[in-house]
Amino acid sequence: MKVLKKLGAFLLHLLFFLVLVLLLVWVGLLAAKLIVYSDYMENKEPVCTLPDIHKGFVPQGLDHVADETYLFSGYHGNNMLSLYVSQDGVSKQILPVNEKGEDMVGHGGGITSAKDYVYIANNGRLLVYSLSELLAAEDGTKMAPRQVIRVDTEASFCFADETHIYVGEFYIADKYEIDLSHSYTTPAGDEHRALVSCYPLAEDGSLADEFPLYSISVTGLVQGFAVKGDTFILSRSWGLNSSTLEFYKGLKNSGKTVDVSGMAVPLYYLDSSNHEKTVKMPAFSEDLDIVGDRVIVSFESACNKYIVGKLFFADQVISYPIK
Repeated sequence: MKVLKKLGAFLLHLLFFLVLVLLLVWVGLLAAKLIVYSDYMENKEPVCTLPDIHKGFVPQGLDHVADETYLFSGYHGNNMLSLYVSQDGVSKQILPVNEKGEDMVGHGGGITSAKDYVYIANNGRLLVYSLSELLAAEDGTKMAPRQVIRVDTEASFCFADETHIYVGEFYIADKYEIDLSHSYTTPAGDEHRALVSCYPLAEDGSLADEFPLYSISVTGLVQGFAVKGDTFILSRSWGLNSSTLEFYKGLKNSGKTVDVSGMAVPLYYLDSSNHEKTVKMPAFSEDLDIVGDRVIVSFESACNKYIVGKLFFADQVISYPIK
């Protein structure tokens, strides 16, 4: 009996010690976060809560529609494509299906809207939906895209303004490889392996031409892209490494072209020569959008797949000033 009591006391003390160590580590990481990400922490503002972040949803794409209405694209653990509509803090899930009514797979890396058109970047294609239909749909509705458009990039993310839609791709060596024709060395000597292509939009928000007006050479690890005037912004992340929010001023003309189905498309670039600022952020940043004079960014770190973000309450979309 005495042995059991001693063993119980030892285990209790051990448990207390482990909890204390974990608490000290957590507090230390919080303190480090304030130092390492000081610019981000001082200037960020919460925007809205990510839907179903603690129920299996892995958020990827983000789009601000109007006022307190947001669209989110992403996937669940079984790679099932998922779409959420959030209005005034209340979210509903739309289940993307194909023309046969079967669940669609993919990451849904980016989502954007123009007028009544909603575009989801997924596996080299744009899935096109009606915004009014999404807003009117009930929670749990199964919905097939109105149109599926093949594009010239891997379509990992997308961003639209009133006149253009930009569709880009994510690259990392040996994991997410891309067509070698998308490789480019900029005049500053930067080695790029990915493209963002800019397509024209018609007045009603539909795609006006399936050939891009031009392409932009960008670095790897790009998860999100946004444009405000002549400011171009990239969200870059991979794994537990710090994410970055990178700002560029204008586009540089390479004087070269890229081939898109036999058509020569002008090539521009974002590199160290027009880079303005890099903001370090916590890991797992994803898609971007513009709201007023701020860029908003989503994170996937608090989803059940990664968990680490739960320790830091990273369950919200965050905004950061553009200027």
